[in-house]
This record gives sequence, C-alpha cells and structure tokens, in this order.
Amino acid sequence: MRILFLKKCKAPLIIYYAYFLTKLRNFFFKKKIKYEKRKHIDFLKDKNITTDFFSSHAFNFLTILKKLKSQFNYLEIGSYEGNSALFVANKFPDSKINCVDTWIKTDEYDKEINFNDIEKNFDANISEYSNIKKFKNNSDNFFDQNKKNYEIIYVDGFHLGEQVYKDIKNAWKILPEGGYLICDDYIWNTSSKNTETTPCYAINKFLSEIKNCYKVMLVSNSQIFLKKRPEESK
Repeated sequence: MRILFLKKCKAPLIIYYAYFLTKLRNFFFKKKIKYEKRKHIDFLKDKNITTDFFSSHAFNFLTILKKLKSQFNYLEIGSYEGNSALFVANKFPDSKINCVDTWIKTDEYDKEINFNDIEKNFDANISEYSNIKKFKNNSDNFFDQNKKNYEIIYVDGFHLGEQVYKDIKNAWKILPEGGYLICDDYIWNTSSKNTETTPCYAINKFLSEIKNCYKVMLVSNSQIFLKKRPEESK
C-alpha cells in the first residue's frame, strides 16, 4: 500500500531506496528504537499530553539531531501540545527552540478537540524550559517576518498539500547547507483519491525542483528526513 502510494505521489527513486534501507536499519536497531520510545513515554508522564504523536519517532530524531553541534537552532511548524519540542529541549538543553502554531482547529482534526485546551497544555508543558519560545502565528506570516537560520526544521503544520509545499519551500530558504529538514506525515492519507492534496505529493514536487541539492537520510512509515547538501556537493 505504501509503495503504491509513493508511486502515485511521484516519489523519486531515491525515496524507495531510503525507505527500504530505513526498514533494514530498523531491524538491527529494534531494541534501541523501543528503548528510546519507552524512555520518552516515561518522560511524558508528568506532562499534559492527551495524544502522543511523537514517541515512536524518538529514535530517528535522536539519530539526526546528534549529528549537529549541541547549540543548534531548531524550528518546528505545528507544535500542538509541544511533544516534539519537549523531546529536543530535554535531550539538547543548549539548543534554541522556536515553536510556531495558530492553535486553531482545522478540518483535519476531530470536531471534539478543543484547541484552547491544547494551547493551555502546550503552555504548561514548556513553562520550565527557557530555551523554548512560542510564536502564535500562521507559518506564512512567521516566515515573512523571520530573519534567522535554523540548523534543523520540523514541518508538521497544516497538512493540505498546497500549504505543505509552501512551508517546506520557505523552510529550505532558511536552512543552511548541512542542515536538516524533517517532514511529518510524508506517507499519510494513503487512501486519498486526490493524491495531489497530500503532503507526500507536495514534498515530492519540491524535491523534483531542488534536484541534487538534498540527501535523503531516512524515510520511515510516516516521516522523511532530508539533509541540505553543501555547495561543493551540488
């Protein structure tokens, strides 16, 4: 199903290779993957997390973030209750973390979710971390106003393909060479009849435009990790 979905979304061949390579790596690191997942779940026990979207990604995040110097700038588009930001702040206390979200419900969420409560949970969760900064704004406005570069950017905002395309294009501009772009929900909504509205299609469209200026680091069942190639490698 996932392979067929990638084909419908016009994924480049390197994606299939990275996906299978990640699967093979996971087989050998199964215990470490489970360990980091359990460790993060334990860490969340005294936090206000209603739905844990992140713990299963802990090992992959740690693998990539450890490649950076400890004092890196981290940006995430879409923070919800701050789960991923908490992971980064806990593991990398010298990092500077900027979280961008509107905390306004879109039609991709269940109608019963109260985003006022979600935002309150976020505020409570980050209250003890001086290295996490909150930006209550939409991503378009944030990128228009932003003047910083970030060594790692996590895009997990509004999942409509058109917006995902804009977010990753804007993110790429402020990502230095050697930096990492992580996109959530890459292999998501696989049953969609209109694949052009999915994050996967949008991300693949962007990759076709930047050609050999990136390296695919990992492709999990839901996320893709990209490295911006240095100038001399283009």
